[in-house]
Amino acid sequence: MEDYQEQTSPDHMQEREGGTRKAGDDETEPLLQRRTSTTSSHGTHRLPKQLSTRHAFAVLVSIQIGSGIFASPAQVDGNVPSPGAALLVWALGGLLSWAGAASFAELGAALPLNGGTQEYLRRVYGDTMAFLMAWVYIMAVKPSSMAIQSIVIAESIGSVSSATALTGWKLKAIATSAFVSMVIVNSINTKTTMKLNESFTIVKITTVVLVVVTGLTAVIAHLINPASPISGSKDWFTKDWFSPRHSIAEGRPIDWTSIGAWERYGHYSTAIYAGLWAYDGWDNANFVASEINDPGRALPRAIKAAMAVVLSCYELVNIAYYILLPWDTMSSNDAVAVAAAKSLLGRPAGIFITILVAISCAGSITSNVFSVGRLTVAAAQRHYLPNFLSSRRFIPLHRRQISEPENVSNYIASENTLAPSTSAVEINTTSNSPYDAPIPANILALMVTLAYIITGSFQGLLIFVGMAEWVFYVSAVIGLLILRHTEPELHRPYRPMLVLPIVFVIIGTLVITRSAMFAPVQSGVLAGLLVVGTLISHLRG
Repeated sequence: MEDYQEQTSPDHMQEREGGTRKAGDDETEPLLQRRTSTTSSHGTHRLPKQLSTRHAFAVLVSIQIGSGIFASPAQVDGNVPSPGAALLVWALGGLLSWAGAASFAELGAALPLNGGTQEYLRRVYGDTMAFLMAWVYIMAVKPSSMAIQSIVIAESIGSVSSATALTGWKLKAIATSAFVSMVIVNSINTKTTMKLNESFTIVKITTVVLVVVTGLTAVIAHLINPASPISGSKDWFTKDWFSPRHSIAEGRPIDWTSIGAWERYGHYSTAIYAGLWAYDGWDNANFVASEINDPGRALPRAIKAAMAVVLSCYELVNIAYYILLPWDTMSSNDAVAVAAAKSLLGRPAGIFITILVAISCAGSITSNVFSVGRLTVAAAQRHYLPNFLSSRRFIPLHRRQISEPENVSNYIASENTLAPSTSAVEINTTSNSPYDAPIPANILALMVTLAYIITGSFQGLLIFVGMAEWVFYVSAVIGLLILRHTEPELHRPYRPMLVLPIVFVIIGTLVITRSAMFAPVQSGVLAGLLVVGTLISHLRG
C-alpha cells in the first residue's frame, strides 16, 4: 500500500523541495537550527536531534491509548444496534485514522518541520490558515484534550479513594493538581519527557493486556466448565453478536427495529465519532518531525507500527468487554474497564485497573504537553504568538545574526528556530544545555487548560475537540492532494496509495458535516474561534 523512496541528505532534500526557490526568496521555508552535536563554522554549539523511531512510536501510542479506550466504548455501544456492529465501528475508526496517519506520514517525511499541521497548511494555503490552526489548537483543542484526561484522572482517583462520589469542586481540585504535576515534570527537558513517554507506554499496553487476558481467562474457564463463576457474562455465548437489541444513548432507550434511516444515520455517526476520538493523537509525532533522526524513514515506520498496535488493542479490549459484562450494561457504564475487572476478579482488581487507567491518562497528558509545547514554539517563531513563547527556557537564548545567503542550507529542514525570510536572520544558539523544555509555552498550556478544567464538562469538551481537529485534519490532507499536483518534484521519502487520502477526505467531511448539524453549540463556538482568528490574523499582518 505504501511506497518508499530513497532518503537523501537534508541539503539535497531542500534542493529538491525548493525547486527553483533560493534562500532569501519570500517563499523559502523557515530557517531552522540544525540540532547537531558539532560546532559550526561560525562557532555555534548546536544540540543533537534526540528522537528516534522508538520515541515517535512512544509519543503516538501514549497519546492514543488514554481515556478513550476506557470511556468511549459506552458511547459507541449505545449508538449501534449490536456488539458486532460496535466492533465494526472500532475497526472502521482505526482504519480511517490509519489512512489519516499514512497521509500525515507523507507530509511529515516530505516537510520535516516542527509545527506539523501548521506548516503543511501554511505551505498550501498561506499564513492565515496556518495561523487559524495554531490559534485553535493552542487555545482550544490541546487544552480541551488535556482537560478531559485530567478529569478522567480525577474521577479514577475519586473512585478509589472514596466509597461515595466526590463533589464537583473536589474532582476539579484533583484534576488541577494532576495536570499541574504533569506540566512540571514535562518542563525539565526532552530526554526526561521521552523516558516518561516510554514508561507510560509500557503501562498503557500492560493495562490493555490485562483486560484482554481477563477476557481470555473467562473464555477458557467457560470452555473447561460452562457453569464456571469466572466465565464472565452469559451474553457472549448465548446471544447473537449481530442481532439488534435495545441500547441507551444519552440516557434514553433506542429501539433499533422502529427508528427511521435518518435517525439511524445520526446514531451511527455518533458511534464513529466516539471511536475516532479514542484513536485521536495519530498526528502528534508530526509536531516534532524535525527533532527526529531521519524523519523520512523513522516517522512513517513509527506511525504504521503505532496504528497497528493501537487498532489491535482496541479491538481486543472491546471483545473482552463484551465477554466480561452483560450487554445491557455496556452503554450506561463510563468506567467499562473497571467494571469488567470487578465483574470477574472483584473490587481489588477494579481498584488496580482504576490506578492503571489514571496512569494511562497521565501518559496522554505528557505526550500532549510535549507536542503542544513544540507547536507553540513553532507558532511563536512564525510570529503567530508573542516571540517570548519561542524560548526553550526562561532566560532568552543567545542570539546572533547571519546574513543570507551565508551557508543558509545548513540550517534548512532541521530545528529549532524559525524566522521569516529577511535580509538578516536570527539563529538561536546555545550550549549543550540539558534544560531544553519550552517552559513559556508549557506555562501558556497550563493556564489555558486549567480554565477548561474549571469550567468545562467531559461531554461538551469531547464533542468540541473532535470537531475542531477534523476541520484541520481534512484541510491538511486536501493540501497533500494539492501538493501532489502542484509540486510533483517535492521529495517524498514515503508516499501512500492515492486512495487513502481520498477516502480520508470524503469520510472526514461527512464527520464534520454531521457534527455541525447535531452539535450546534460546539459548532458555533468553533465558527466563532475561526472568525476571531481570521480577524486577528489580518490585523496582525
